[in-house]
Amino acid sequence: MKNTFLVLSLVLLTINANAQNEVKNTYWQAKVDFLEPAINQGFVARLDYGKGRHLIGLVGGLGGRVSEFDNEQFDTYQDITKYRLGLEYQYFLSKNKQNRGFYIGGDIDFASRTVESKISNESVKNIAVFTPGAWIGWVWKPFKKANFIVDLTILHPRYDLGNISKVTFQTVPQPYEPQNLFNFLGPWSIGWRF
Repeated sequence: MKNTFLVLSLVLLTINANAQNEVKNTYWQAKVDFLEPAINQGFVARLDYGKGRHLIGLVGGLGGRVSEFDNEQFDTYQDITKYRLGLEYQYFLSKNKQNRGFYIGGDIDFASRTVESKISNESVKNIAVFTPGAWIGWVWKPFKKANFIVDLTILHPRYDLGNISKVTFQTVPQPYEPQNLFNFLGPWSIGWRF
């Protein structure tokens, strides 16, 4: 009877330990892009669910514009984002760190954009744009006990699809041509993991 009780206790302890490891292996995190207000004059937030080395998330944003760095026709046109919604995925490369360190991933956004002429008062509104992209980044957890995280995207090539490539104006001879973006250093997010 003693041996049966001992074996049963060990089995229950093992199951409990595995269950605790599994709980630590999953997490939620909320982040905001901290450079977005300064560079693109918008607000972008992210809500992610992670399990082990995988992370999937939702992204939402209000306002913003394609910055002068990303718009070759900045003197002629302003490309403004009304809102954006998207999905993202990250895969962490380190088995030991699991949910921090270097990652690769991808994202797709849907945005409603407006292109305004800076030469005349013409604009084209409510342009539906899909933007798929890939990224390489690094997640840093600077404090051991606090769940504060810093997510730094190092490389983020993306491509605009939709009616954005067909924007023309009567008073401006050159049509708007969105740039296929190959960004370094962005987006950068800070947040909390729970």
